Amino acid sequence: MKASRRKNIDKGEQQPKKKMKISVQQRKRSSGTEEEGNYPNIDYFNKLSDDVITSLFLRCTLKSLSMLRCTSKLWNNFIISSSFLHLHLTQSTQNGPKLLFLERISLHPAKSSTLRFISIDMDGSREELYTVTVPDDQLACARMQVRFGLVCLSTDCRLYLCNPAQQQLCELPEYSLSATPGYWHFGFAYLHSRKEYKVVHFFYTFPSMTERWCHRGKLRVSHLKCEVLTINKVGGISFNRWKEIADRPPCHPRSVGQLVNECMYWWTYCVPRARVNQILSFDFETEKFLAISPPPSPFEGDVGLFVMDLKGMLCVPDAARFHRSSILDLWILKDKISCTWVKEYSIRLIDFGFKKITNVFMTCNEEIIFHHLGKVVFYDLKRKSFREVEALSHRFFPYGVYSKSLFSLGTI
Repeated sequence: MKASRRKNIDKGEQQPKKKMKISVQQRKRSSGTEEEGNYPNIDYFNKLSDDVITSLFLRCTLKSLSMLRCTSKLWNNFIISSSFLHLHLTQSTQNGPKLLFLERISLHPAKSSTLRFISIDMDGSREELYTVTVPDDQLACARMQVRFGLVCLSTDCRLYLCNPAQQQLCELPEYSLSATPGYWHFGFAYLHSRKEYKVVHFFYTFPSMTERWCHRGKLRVSHLKCEVLTINKVGGISFNRWKEIADRPPCHPRSVGQLVNECMYWWTYCVPRARVNQILSFDFETEKFLAISPPPSPFEGDVGLFVMDLKGMLCVPDAARFHRSSILDLWILKDKISCTWVKEYSIRLIDFGFKKITNVFMTCNEEIIFHHLGKVVFYDLKRKSFREVEALSHRFFPYGVYSKSLFSLGTI
């Protein structure tokens, strides 16, 4: 009896221990399922439709998107995809464009240049984006074009591409050597239909093999050629080779190109004996050039020849009349085949004084932009109203409309 009672007591004492072991195992299993449940949450997020994920990511800032790229390979591939980059930059350009100013400092003893990029939003807030020193003293006088988050800089013998938001700068592949030193007319564009960047470069062939260089007055249109570079890889820049265009330009371009509805436009030098400046057009789809007659206004000389993109149409400001009457007429090209122009806007700028306004006019979201006494002035064509943003000092010139981009130029 005592032995049986002891066995029963021992069994009774051992039962709670089994329950304790079971409860501990259950807790481990439950905690394990909770811990494992944290990971499927990411899978649930990734199982969302692309439209929902795109909508969520488009609400993030550039800094937040850069951090999200480090958390998941799937997210990284999604964020750096060409379709998402296109949507993100299009939205930021429409909602909150900025002004990008460039300060160029030449360091003569070191034969280098320092570039300093600063952006200003429409409220006047400034942001230091990028400062870099490059072993090229010609960058101190380079021409700048800002297109869809990237900056293209052109010198006598080099082309550079820069993303100030990512603090990256790289040199583009070497292009064909021109027979005329200092001939640096080019064009930089972003084609929305193809989601790729294009760089257009003009150069003159040598009239003879014995000449190392030639004065522009000795060159003819028959010596002029054009080549195009395509930049189409995202998440690490990739260049195609320069492609020489078979079609020859019919006239000499003289300005920086402007993209309008998948075509690039330049003002040209006066046609001999006619003394008329024509506009050169290049269609990226057909790779054909076309010479367009200017509007019925005296577009002559070297001052105030600019082309702009206004609501997807080619716009030419009449700088000649503006200097005479302080009234800025805007001519719109309706048909480039028949050279049909219409004067759609006449803006009175008498209160500003034409001598105090720079000859550089730009457009952004149906607004005309110009520089006046240390301020950047925006004129809304719909509301017919002006607003001003404090500009930087005269050392920060030129400037352009800018939005931050995630496009990576890769390793410099």
